[in-house]
Amino acid sequence: MQNSIKLNDVPLKKYNTLQLESYANVVYFPLNKQGLIEVLNTTHNSKRIIIGKGSNILLKKERYEDEYVFIITSLMDDIHIENDEIVCEAGASLSSLAWFAIEHSIEGYAFAEDIPGTVGGALIMNAGQYEFTIGQYVNWVDVYDTELNEVKRINPEEGFFTYRHAKFKSTDIVLSCGLKNMGGDDLENLEKVLNYKRERYRKQPRNYPNAGSVFKRPKKDGEWLFVWKLFEACGLRGKRIGGAELSFKHPGFIVNVNHASTKDVFDLIELCQKSVKDMFDVDLELEWKVIE
Repeated sequence: MQNSIKLNDVPLKKYNTLQLESYANVVYFPLNKQGLIEVLNTTHNSKRIIIGKGSNILLKKERYEDEYVFIITSLMDDIHIENDEIVCEAGASLSSLAWFAIEHSIEGYAFAEDIPGTVGGALIMNAGQYEFTIGQYVNWVDVYDTELNEVKRINPEEGFFTYRHAKFKSTDIVLSCGLKNMGGDDLENLEKVLNYKRERYRKQPRNYPNAGSVFKRPKKDGEWLFVWKLFEACGLRGKRIGGAELSFKHPGFIVNVNHASTKDVFDLIELCQKSVKDMFDVDLELEWKVIE
């Protein structure tokens, strides 16, 4: 296949932002949308794991044997203006999208600059922060339906994107999307990016590997709760199991402080969920995707 690169026996440490040690026997790197479609057609009998920047995932195995195929989309990262829209391939980073918007004087994407993921992953989980999400800016999404073996275009209606969720089918693989071009001022956009970045540096852990917020914000009796406040009340700030630690700086993050194993991370997750359930009768749901 000319539109992708295939490697064998690949260490996955640098392809997951928690930097957990794991290996995959088979890894593909598609170079563009056609490359991704070719890989999907070639690997239809395998268990396919598609990742971008490797944030928001937790690798459960130390080695993924031949029945698994990892498809890493980080090389299909084109962003351009077409028909007065921002058109992004699925592997483009959210940081690249934000800087592209600044360079083209397009407002609205400053929130995305410091989110460590790709556009494709962001669409799947409607990534964002407290004020904005990617779903607010989507005109269309092209996906490859692996059940029908065809490309289809989704024009999302109201309610398609909800909190940390989008209504894609499980067989839909994101190829690219068209995003709103609202115009704006480049210097104002730059100032917004710097303000967001300053706030996140002040509040979030940066000195150790992590995979972003561990849990979705829970609701109880119709009220949104802050996960870090629940952990604080449970005395979990700074709790460590093996090499995994609930960050002192922001206990909503698990950080890899000293060669954490997958078991360390899972044990810490279980402790957090049990502690919050016992004290507050609140069930915490993982925001991360576990690669079984």
